Amino acid sequence: MSGLTLLALVPAAHAADGSPGMGSTLAIVAVAVGVLVVAAVMFRSAVDGVIAAAVVGALAAVYLTADHFMVMHGGSSVCNVSSVINCEAASLSKYAELYGIAISLYGLGFYAAIGYLGYRMKMGRTGTAPTLVLLGALGAVGYDVFLAYKSATEIKALCIFCAGTWTINVMLLVAAVILVRRLPTAFMDALGHAVAEDALPGLVLGLAVFIVGMLVLRSQEGGGLSAASGGSGGGASKFAGMVERVQGRVVVDGTEPVHGDPAAKFTLVEFADYQCPHCGLMAPVLKKLLEENKDVKLLFKNYPLDSGCNQYVGRPMHPWACGAAASGECARMQGKFWELSSAMFANQEYLAPDDIHFMAEKAGLDLKQFDECMASTGPLDAVKADVEAGGAAEIDGTPAIFLLGAYGDSWVKLAVGPGDRERMHEFFAAARTGQALPAPVEPPAEP
Repeated sequence: MSGLTLLALVPAAHAADGSPGMGSTLAIVAVAVGVLVVAAVMFRSAVDGVIAAAVVGALAAVYLTADHFMVMHGGSSVCNVSSVINCEAASLSKYAELYGIAISLYGLGFYAAIGYLGYRMKMGRTGTAPTLVLLGALGAVGYDVFLAYKSATEIKALCIFCAGTWTINVMLLVAAVILVRRLPTAFMDALGHAVAEDALPGLVLGLAVFIVGMLVLRSQEGGGLSAASGGSGGGASKFAGMVERVQGRVVVDGTEPVHGDPAAKFTLVEFADYQCPHCGLMAPVLKKLLEENKDVKLLFKNYPLDSGCNQYVGRPMHPWACGAAASGECARMQGKFWELSSAMFANQEYLAPDDIHFMAEKAGLDLKQFDECMASTGPLDAVKADVEAGGAAEIDGTPAIFLLGAYGDSWVKLAVGPGDRERMHEFFAAARTGQALPAPVEPPAEP
């Protein structure tokens, strides 16, 4: 039944606000098939069901870990169907990591430990391991309930692969309950025996898988997406895929807020949306980048992803984005743009007018002047002018970051994400010392 429910998300995605491509549809089908396989195996044998759940859960965890890495380095998730069914929104939320590590990587270690316990039960080497599986499944389901709640109330998007693992964990819990009920001894006695014989090897295996996964990810950090796709990591190839040709034209009119030395050699222009999770993660990354590279300046342009003020967006998406952008314009008129902008990016869940008014006060703005500004048409007109500039540059999402100064008088687009700060730092070091830079490539075709 759970698998059929997941399959139903395909037409549901059409009915929402998106139209899933082949990759998205296959992702949904793959998750549904995985869940159905686990259910079928579990119907035949609870022990085999534990093993199947561990295998399918581990595969989903591997995908989610790779997907998180790709998104953090400027890539896109294949299972972005709409604003409602959207893995990228989940990957970019603060709940996607725990202590700076993707939670899916913890999940991979968990499934490795569960798989070990299932194998021990299958081979008849333990009769008490179901107690450990039950405790593990209870913890997993409890955490899943928390994530599901945050997905509904804060992220406002569903990650289909995450939903698949939630379903698998529920089935794992059911299998564990069945197996525990068959134990010939009292639960606490069986648990004590399992802790003595099975807990430590399972924990060691799970920790080993977790550490190996972390090492693999760390080995890719230096090269970002190019390393993940086989880049050699030397010279210009280290930045392969990082620089794209500009499809349209980048227009600056001198009204943009400037962060850094106005006379800096390198100019970055960022088009951003205050409700865009990716933009929220990029804001402190770009700030740190400018602190490390004094010959780089940043110009900011608004590109709210909402039809309320953006003619290139066909539907309402981010209801507070246009108002937040206008607020930034009013802050700019008082010379407080970066103070309010940073506060809005840091508090993306709270961008209603009253919330922004509070942030404006904390940022030191004259509130009477701010309110008069917001009541006028000027700020929204300025936002729409930025949107027109975004249309001229033919941007296809936010943040969109353009660079001038590394390739003579030609603008290029940087295909980077929040995980690419070190690689951007190295890029500017190479550019200022005259090292070879990669030739700009054509941007990937839209699916």
